[in-house]
Amino acid sequence: MTSVTAHVDVYFDYLCPYAWRGAEVAELVAVDLNLSFEWRHFSIYQARYRGATPWHVWNERLDPGDETGGRGLLPFLASLAARRQGKEAHDRFRLALLRARHRDRRPFDRATIFAAAEAAELHLACFERDLDDPEARTLLAQEHCRACTRDVCVTPTFVFPGGHAACFRIKELPSDRAEAVRLVANLHELLTRYPYLETLTRPRDRVN
Repeated sequence: MTSVTAHVDVYFDYLCPYAWRGAEVAELVAVDLNLSFEWRHFSIYQARYRGATPWHVWNERLDPGDETGGRGLLPFLASLAARRQGKEAHDRFRLALLRARHRDRRPFDRATIFAAAEAAELHLACFERDLDDPEARTLLAQEHCRACTRDVCVTPTFVFPGGHAACFRIKELPSDRAEAVRLVANLHELLTRYPYLETLTRPRDRVN
């Protein structure tokens, strides 16, 4: 990595536990590796839909009893509302909400959403107004479709400078900041040094 700040796009879904771990790693390495992460919304449910009739997550009806928040729609809308308060506010909110879901096992309901907004020190009145703005659904549709044009199909996908992209999934967090820095630096080197490397997949252990 150079001394010049490099921008990395990350396509993620709040429902994805790997996205939470990726966000924790990004938080650890950003300063040491001079990286600025831009978080882009990409719906796993929408990407996987193969039904005979059209269906779009951004048109989903929100049910207060659905712990997935309308298949991830509610956290997406909340994320867009938080983003309107600036990058730093959005970064705080995104991490708080991912931790609430995947570390603390909280449902994606309005109580969890607003607890994360409060923890992130958002302006709550503006957040509530923007959360209920129907225009956010259109913005989500546009962001997801732009991801598809970049051939994103899984989360979290990290796109480094030069277009070097990879799905980056870890099953547990690094032991400390130094290990996280080595992990991301080695990943970036692998992608840039071997651009012809298309897929690297580890087989999962199977229980007989």
